Order: sequence, then structure tokens, then C-alpha cells
Amino acid sequence: MEKVYHDNQNGTLNVSCTYKLEEYGPIITKVSNKLCENVTVKGFRKGKAPREMALARVSQEDIYHGMIDKLISKDFNSLLDGYDVNLVANIQPSLSVDYNQKNKTYNLLYTFYLLPTCTVKADKGLKIKEEVKEVTEEEITKKLDQLLVDNAELVPSKEEAKEGDHVVLDFTGYIDGKEFDGGSASNYELVLGSHSFVPGFEEQVIGMKEGDKKTIELTFPKDYLASLANKQAKFAIHVKEVKKVEKPELNDEFAKTLDQYKAETLEDLKKAIASEIETQHKSQARNAKIAKIMAAIQKDAKFVYSDKYLEITTNNIRTQRLNQFKQQFGLSEEEFYRISGTSKEQLDKSCKEQATNEAMTYAIIRAVAKNNNIEVSEDDVAERFGGKEQYEKILKTAEEQRSKNSQFSIDGYLSSLREDILVNKVYDFLVKNN
Repeated sequence: MEKVYHDNQNGTLNVSCTYKLEEYGPIITKVSNKLCENVTVKGFRKGKAPREMALARVSQEDIYHGMIDKLISKDFNSLLDGYDVNLVANIQPSLSVDYNQKNKTYNLLYTFYLLPTCTVKADKGLKIKEEVKEVTEEEITKKLDQLLVDNAELVPSKEEAKEGDHVVLDFTGYIDGKEFDGGSASNYELVLGSHSFVPGFEEQVIGMKEGDKKTIELTFPKDYLASLANKQAKFAIHVKEVKKVEKPELNDEFAKTLDQYKAETLEDLKKAIASEIETQHKSQARNAKIAKIMAAIQKDAKFVYSDKYLEITTNNIRTQRLNQFKQQFGLSEEEFYRISGTSKEQLDKSCKEQATNEAMTYAIIRAVAKNNNIEVSEDDVAERFGGKEQYEKILKTAEEQRSKNSQFSIDGYLSSLREDILVNKVYDFLVKNN
């Protein structure tokens, strides 16, 4: 068998396998004999008729397909031996078969789909600044207020509901005198001022007391869900309970109750919060710098990936989004389009854009890693498990489980972990060198 490789420079690799008559001829004979065993000829027991008589009743198409299947199974697993290539795991290679009448040869042409690659012009010296914001008193005060709210008690009240109060209510929504999907609920707890409802709803609940009933009117905004946008609606509301938020006093004693900050005084708490916010700012600045670096590299890089890869990835993203919507809201794909106001074409475009960005990010990560000899070692992996000793224990336990259940494997998890480590090592390199 003669084997020839050809990188198409479009995200695919062709492997051409040519078989001479002396190679495929014996296979045809074996396939024919096997098929003859299942032929019944009148006057003979099954499989016992003379070969010529049985062969006359065998489909030439069956012989052809049987031969091709044998050639594939004989050589497929070794097709890429010695050839360094990264294949897309979830796309099966395509196959075309051609017969050369003159040379009496069969050619099997496999097309494999490759993971995205790119040529990077520069990944160092881009001189992109990392701008870390200063921590402000306003941020510290806002965090303190949030901690007070998080640790507050909700106390039932007979007073009128005000902004910031929690109200438990039943409501039923009507459009043109008919209830509409998603417009009703029972024992729903709403925080007034949270703006989690359609504009105008919470504002009309303010001032109501426990036991009050009222019908309110409002108009859905024009940029709301397509099925409700610009429509007038009425809501029959019954306030079942009003709860006031009683915050603790902001002092040293309160600071001591917050174990995560290990503070003895209010001043200690403020310093700990400032440190926490500073860490967040540094992380945000780092992420912003990485995004700018990746955008700069992407601008001048030359990418290679196949249309098939992009198609499969786009379909996977679309399926993931629709499944998430279905699990969260229990609605079908058609209902998703209707309620969200998004067309299938718009969803496809959005998913394709995401797939393209993911392909380019993947390619850049691999190119930078290769150009700068960035690799993931076993020590890197072990560090994620708390050290080499703990890592070896986990591997041993996994192997024991595999011996009991052949389906058990942590290979997929370890592969994802190595991918995450590589991405972080590349990002560390880019931040340090730009």
C-alpha cells in the first residue's frame, strides 16, 4: 500500500492510500467466499453449492463494499503513525474511493479534520499597560452596606411597604382580559427596588400593606420580550406579607462576626475589605490586559481551520444554548424564538461568531505555547491536587476503580485540567512579556 500525505492548508489533511491488485485481490477472494457461505442454491445445502453457482448469486456491490471495509479496518488505525497532527476528536474523517482502470488500483482518500492553528507575528514586546484602579472609600462603604444587608434580619411588618422591603405576594397578569404565560405567581418574594420586574410594577406595590389587594396597569417596554413588547397589561396583586430589613449596627462587634475577614475591629474589617477589592481590581486589570494582548495578536495572525470544524462547533454551541434555555424555562426551541424575539438566523449568526472566537483563541494559545516552549508538566498537574503525593494517591485510586469498572476513567477530567493549566501558563507568559 502506497501512502501519501497532503496538508490542504485549510484545516484538513488528506491521506491517500493506493492498493495494487496483488494487495486487494486476495481480500476480494476472502470476501466472496464468505458471502458464498450464506447463499442457498436449489438442490444444495446452504453454503455447499459449487463456488461458481453461489458466486453468480452474490451481489457485486456487496463484494465491493466488503473489500473496502476490509481495507479500512486493516490500515485505518495506523494511517497517521509517525505523522504529527492534532485531529478534531468529534469529527469523523470523510472517505472517497476511486478505481484506476488502467493501473487496476484502488485509491482510498481519507480527509481528516484538524484543530485550529495560526501563525503569530509577535507575542512579546507589545507594550500593553496593565491599569489597576485605586480602591475608593465609596467601594469600601458599598461593600460594608452589602455586608449589613447580607447579615440583616427580615422582620414581619404591618406598615406600608417601602423601597428595600421584602413583600410576599400573589399576582395574576392579564393582557386583553386573558392571562398570559409567565404573568402569574403565588407566594412570590419580591425585593422592592431590585428592578427585577417590568418597570412600573414595583413602584405600584410600594405603599401597600399586608392583606391589601389592588389591580395595577402598566405597559411593557418596546425592548421587552417580543411577545409582550409595547403591550398593555393588568396585574391583580394580593400582598400576603411585608418584611422590613433590620440591619445590624456597624461596629467592632459586627466586624468580629464575619469569620471570613478575621477582623477584631471595624478598622480591621475596612482594611480587609480594601485588600479584597484591591485583589479584584488586579484580577480585572490582568484580564483586561490579556484581552488586549489577545486582540492584538489576533489582528495580525493568520488562522487555519476548516468550514466543517466551524460548522460542528457552531452546532454544538447552538444545542448547548437551546438546552440550557429548555432546562431553565422548560420551553421548546420554537418558544425560545418567539419569547426572545430572536430568529433562527440571528441565533446561528451569534453561535458562529462565538465558534469563530473560540477557534482563534484556541489557535493563539497553541501557537504561543509552541513558539515559547510552554508545556504542562506532571508537577503542574500534581500542584492542582495539593502536591505529588496526593496526586499519586488519586491516580492509584482511579486505577483501582478502573479495574472494577472498565467504564470508569478520569482521563477526560485530567485532559481538561491540563488544558486549563496550559491556558493559564500562556496567559502568565503574555502578561509578563507584554
